[in-house]
Amino acid sequence: MKLSRRKMLQQTAALIVAATGGSVLRAETKLRTSALVGYDAVGLAELIKKKQISPLELVEDTLKRIERINPKLNLVLSKNFDVELARARAKQPLGDGPFAGVPVLLKNLAEYKDADIDFGSRLYARGIIRHGRLHKANSPFTAKMEAAGFIFVGTTNAPEFGLIETTEPVLHGASHNPWNPDYTTGGSSGGSAAAVAAGIVPLAHANDGGGSIRIPACQNGVVGLKPTRRREIPMFTSGGMANDVIGIANDLCVSRTVRDTAAFLNLVENKSNDKLPPVGLVTGPATKRLKIALVLEGVNGKKADPEVEKAIRATAKLCASLKHNVEEIKLPINGPEVTDAFLGYWAAGTVGLDAEIEAMLGKGIPREEVLEPWTIGMMELGRKRGLFQAVGRATKAFNEAATALENLFKNYDVILSPVLRIPPYKLGYHAPTVDFDTLLARVLDEVAYTPLHNACGTPAISLPLYWTKDNLPIGSQFAAWRGGEATLLGLAYELEAARPWAKKRPAVFAA
Repeated sequence: MKLSRRKMLQQTAALIVAATGGSVLRAETKLRTSALVGYDAVGLAELIKKKQISPLELVEDTLKRIERINPKLNLVLSKNFDVELARARAKQPLGDGPFAGVPVLLKNLAEYKDADIDFGSRLYARGIIRHGRLHKANSPFTAKMEAAGFIFVGTTNAPEFGLIETTEPVLHGASHNPWNPDYTTGGSSGGSAAAVAAGIVPLAHANDGGGSIRIPACQNGVVGLKPTRRREIPMFTSGGMANDVIGIANDLCVSRTVRDTAAFLNLVENKSNDKLPPVGLVTGPATKRLKIALVLEGVNGKKADPEVEKAIRATAKLCASLKHNVEEIKLPINGPEVTDAFLGYWAAGTVGLDAEIEAMLGKGIPREEVLEPWTIGMMELGRKRGLFQAVGRATKAFNEAATALENLFKNYDVILSPVLRIPPYKLGYHAPTVDFDTLLARVLDEVAYTPLHNACGTPAISLPLYWTKDNLPIGSQFAAWRGGEATLLGLAYELEAARPWAKKRPAVFAA
């Protein structure tokens, strides 16, 4: 039987699709892989539901982006995850979850059955070599992500144990900012935020114990929300690395669009928490006009760098132009007390690492072989403070600060402030190998706005509204009282529409 040319082409295309497992785009969609970078995670999920693209096509395209971008920026830890697992999952039924088939990256401070999570530390890397995979189970958080249809395609670089706000671990090397590779990505979710900014994925897992979602979101020009204390389901099955009895840390994501962050929060929030009514899915701007407190002075009593202040004042002016009422104030917080208590609590979380070394590697292993100078300095500080004393002091100081904030929020809906006191800085300036006392002074000087909301359990979001004269992002932080995520997201949608950022492209970009 003689075939028409059209019929022959159709059959040939069908054979190619079958042979490749669906790894070429269907002709009827007229959608090229180069166009996929313009979609957010919600948009990609819609393409899959409409059968305009397959999960395997998306996975293959994402892996190609990693191959192109990672040699330049060092964001994805290729040796910690077998990408064949991603390909295999993409070929299986993924259900009808809200993100079915969407590739995603997991931060190297998590718990996931198929990744060699080493917390950015030579200690855990050697433990994996000696004992095999150390975290073999999914946490409730990663299980929820898989149930929603996400396909993990890799893990992202993070500092050792997430202890500092730059991503320059000795074990894996520095991650580079896609806007200018000489600069930091921030931390501790620096690999995730930079991967989103560079267009590798539209959304990536992140967590925040002192600013580690908001700081890299600020420095990479993406959206980063830290939820209310204990808003989300747990990331660890048994406490993880940190003994965070107060609950300063949260897990969520970094993304390019507000709707991705809103949809992800709706996915992973703990809706059975009777003390915290669920946020649900926030789908657009709110109509209520807000009373916004503008705060330019950090808890250390210092004002922001002039370029940062200029950006935050511009954000305040933008909010005022949208008919919100903005009033400049000073926080009624005992800044030195909160800062010192936070530092002690942060350091106390490291005091068990000596026992961890012995349990994992045996006796007689020098700390310096497996831990970074910054981590060792924090351990010594934590030992001086004392674990129980640090927790007790932090509990008291955080409760007093939270009471002051709660009273403030009786008169204001939102606080607007910088995320960091300075613009993005060059790699090496906050590296964990810098002399401990020098580095500690820099951290306390510059990280003066984000830890307060971890201490008080209040939600806060960084939005990429302005850039420096050198084209580096400066995020604006908005915070609300506990349970106020819907207020923040509603405002974020409005600001996103007023100053669209998702199409801004850094110097190093996947497309």
